[in-house]
Amino acid sequence: DGSAAPDPSMRTTLTVEKPFVYGSAAVPIPKNEKEEGQSHTHRWTVYLRGLENEDLSYYISKVTFGLHESFKDPVRAIETPPYEVVETGWGEFRILITVHFRDPSESPVSFYHQLKLFPTNKTEGGSGKPVMSEMYDEFVFHHPTLRMKDLLAKKPERKFTEHRLMAYFDTQGFLAMEQDHIQKLQAATKQVSERMDELRQRLYIVDEEIMQLDKIARQN
Repeated sequence: DGSAAPDPSMRTTLTVEKPFVYGSAAVPIPKNEKEEGQSHTHRWTVYLRGLENEDLSYYISKVTFGLHESFKDPVRAIETPPYEVVETGWGEFRILITVHFRDPSESPVSFYHQLKLFPTNKTEGGSGKPVMSEMYDEFVFHHPTLRMKDLLAKKPERKFTEHRLMAYFDTQGFLAMEQDHIQKLQAATKQVSERMDELRQRLYIVDEEIMQLDKIARQN
């Protein structure tokens, strides 16, 4: 029809939320696998993943993990999923995770994860199970560009169902959190809508009263 295509960098009025999970898993290094004089006690993995361990690369371009400065190359950039770093060590520390998006107009998002090596109670770890520390969170995109909106509307192409930690990921728990969040959001939206309807009705009544008063004033 001859009309120009919309500029993909144009901002929308939408707000889009994308849930994700970040965390770590740690297991003790067996004595027979330790090198002589090695001080490292645990093998650990720090990661960022989808709720069902799905591929998030349709809107994420890179995830960097900032380790303790004592590690060689402490800033690790992971450009293809799974977004994770596997290392060994003996101490717990905070890891800076920075997520970069496929639309460069979206600023990277950074947050910390506290690496956890040691169980805090008897139910954690043991019998070869890793000590897990996971958190649910959401990326919130306010007024994403048309380009980013299209990226976020896509579906993940695959799930990493064969991941070695899959059996320990709290998939059902986080899916339940997501549903609870959606339900609360829907309830809040309904409440706001009902409040708006109530205010419109009150405004209509006030307008009617003003019109009546104006009519009376004109008659006098």
